[in-house]
Amino acid sequence: MRQRVGIVGAGIGGLTLAHALTRRGIDCVVFDRDAGPSDTDGYRLHLTEEAFAALAATLPATSLHALRACGAGASSFRRFTVLDHRGRARLRIPITHDGEILLIGRRPLRTVLARGLETRIRWGTPVTGYTVSGSSVTLSTGDEVGLLVAADGAGSRIARQWVGRSTAVRSGVIGIAGRSPLPQRIPPDLRHGLAFMIGPGGVGAFLALHDRPGDDPAAEDPYVVWSVAAPLAATGSDLTALAHRLTARWTPHFHALVDGAEPGSVAAFPFHFPAALQPWPPGPVTLLGDAVHPMPPTAGAGASTAILDATHLARDLATGDPGAYQPRLLTYAPAAVDEARPALHWQRRLSNPVLFRAAIHLGLPIADTVLRRRTRHRPA
Repeated sequence: MRQRVGIVGAGIGGLTLAHALTRRGIDCVVFDRDAGPSDTDGYRLHLTEEAFAALAATLPATSLHALRACGAGASSFRRFTVLDHRGRARLRIPITHDGEILLIGRRPLRTVLARGLETRIRWGTPVTGYTVSGSSVTLSTGDEVGLLVAADGAGSRIARQWVGRSTAVRSGVIGIAGRSPLPQRIPPDLRHGLAFMIGPGGVGAFLALHDRPGDDPAAEDPYVVWSVAAPLAATGSDLTALAHRLTARWTPHFHALVDGAEPGSVAAFPFHFPAALQPWPPGPVTLLGDAVHPMPPTAGAGASTAILDATHLARDLATGDPGAYQPRLLTYAPAAVDEARPALHWQRRLSNPVLFRAAIHLGLPIADTVLRRRTRHRPA
C-alpha cells in the first residue's frame, strides 16, 4: 500500500504534483496558507513546450481547455524584442516553437490547476515545520504522511529545515511590477511577443501584452504587464514614484503605463537565486520548484521547471515498491537540479547591470544587423 504524500504549497508545482499523483492512484494532500487559489500575486507566466506537454499528459481535458481559454499560444510569441529607454528597437529575435506553449497569468493558471482537487487542498493551513519518526513525517498541523514535498517557493521553511540552511539568496536586483489596461497606443513589437527595455544605470524593464479575453470564468481582461528591474539599493515606499524615478529619462509612453496601473497591482519583489544549486539529501522530505532552485521572474522558466519537477517526481514515485519511496528519490534530486541549471546560468548574467549596458551599446545592434541579413538572404 502506498503511503500518503503531503505537499506544502498549492502553487503551480504543488498543484501539478497533486494532479500527477492522483492520476497515478497515489493519495496526497496539499497544504497552503492562502485562503484560496485567487489569493495570489504575480503576473504573466511562460510555459514552455515541455511544460505544456507535461500538463497535457497530466490534467483532465476540461482543465486543459480552460488553460487554453485563459491564455495565449505560440501565435502571440513569435518574436523577442529588446528596446532602448526611448522605445527604439535595438534587437529583434525571431522565436520558433516545436510544440504548444502557453502564456497565462499566474492567477488563472493557479485557479484552473486547483479544479478537481477540492477534496485534497487544505486552504488556510500553513505548515511551519515537521518531525521525522521512522518511516513517517508528522507536520506542524498534526497530519502524518509518508513523504513530505516542499513546494512552498523561495525561502521555503520546509526546505530550510531539511537542508539545514536557506535554499535561496537575494540577487543584487529588485523588481517593481504592475498591470495596466491596454493603452491607446500599443507598441507594435508587443503584438508579436515579449519586449525588454534597457536604460541608463543598468535599469531594465519587461513588457508583455495579454489581449485575448477568454470564455472561462478564470480568464482575465486584456492588460499590459510591466516590470522594472533595478539595483537592490533603490529604495522608496511609493512604488509608482520609485518606478518613475528609476526611469526618469525614458519614453513618456512607458510612464503612461506606470501611471495607468490597476489599483493594488503594483508590487515590489526581490530576485532570488539558489544558495547552492546541488542535489539535496534523499529521505522522507524532498523539494520542488522554487523551494530548491528559485528563479527570478525575468528568467521566464520558474513555472515551467516547477511543472517538470512535479511530473518527474510523480513518475518516479509511481514506479517500484509501493511501500518504499526512498529508493526512487535518489535520481529525482539530481535530475531537478540539471533541469534548472541552463536557465539560471544565463539569468545570473542578465542580472548584472554592467552587462546590461554592454549589451545595449555593443552587442545588440551587431546582433540585430546579423539577424536582419540572415533573414534577407534566407532561401525561399
